[in-house]
Amino acid sequence: MTQPNPVKLLELKTLLARHVPDEGPLETNIAGVYVYKTSHPHTRQPERYDAGVVIMASGQKRCYINNKLYNYNAGSYLAVFLPMPVEVEVVEASPEDPLLLVGLQLDLRRLAELLLQLDRLESPSTHAQDNTTSTSGIFSAPLPDALLDATIRLLKTLDSPADQAVLGQSIITEIYYRLLVDNNTRELSHLLAQRGQIQQIARAVDHINQHLDEPVVIANLAAEANMSMSHFHKCFKDVMHMSPLQYAKSMKLFKAQSLIQAGTQVSQAGYAVGYNSAAQFSREYKRQFGVTPSLQSLGS
Repeated sequence: MTQPNPVKLLELKTLLARHVPDEGPLETNIAGVYVYKTSHPHTRQPERYDAGVVIMASGQKRCYINNKLYNYNAGSYLAVFLPMPVEVEVVEASPEDPLLLVGLQLDLRRLAELLLQLDRLESPSTHAQDNTTSTSGIFSAPLPDALLDATIRLLKTLDSPADQAVLGQSIITEIYYRLLVDNNTRELSHLLAQRGQIQQIARAVDHINQHLDEPVVIANLAAEANMSMSHFHKCFKDVMHMSPLQYAKSMKLFKAQSLIQAGTQVSQAGYAVGYNSAAQFSREYKRQFGVTPSLQSLGS
């Protein structure tokens, strides 16, 4: 696979270093775009990833979903299409050479509309030659120069409010386009081409996240997706790399964590995500986050 132009990659790194002087994430003035810096490695930690793409300028991260590993480092990107519970490890970062990245929220409807435009321009044989069968909801790939160049131009608009207002969203549309036509991988186009099935799983995912206070009933989720229970279970695992029950439990606990960090009492947080047993809630919370909810509350 082709590696990105080192001169352009250095330009991206320099732009990020200028726009992210401090540690941590920083929202930009362009809707849905953020930048991030860290100078220190860390071991695997549970996080919730929403739909988005992360473009790496320096450093290295690893993302685990049920121990399936996705590496992304300088000159690569990671794309996620549905909210996912993951574990993230920062492998390479130091004060002298920090990890720097730019992230964009992904609007799958906007991507799908762009794919329809491309479908009208491509011959039927274009899709017939595509043997990709993956419907995974996440992938990583080397960063093509065209996508790298568009990302650099997007960051350059941060120096001018007028450029942000006039050019920002058009450059994001170009970034979406570059993702769809990336020759390094066809997962995104394939995923969206299978949007009938993906939308069915997305409806179940949305139902889970909208009803975190309720018990999970697989039959109801399969009905929401308009699939048989066996087919639904297989399709869900293909896309999300975990069972519906595993997914629901993780998302419930992430919601509880956010409530506790916002000051909600531990018992109320557990009840808000469907736990009637304080002992079970504490046990499963510690299994996911490595700390009991009561200790998390003291540290919030």
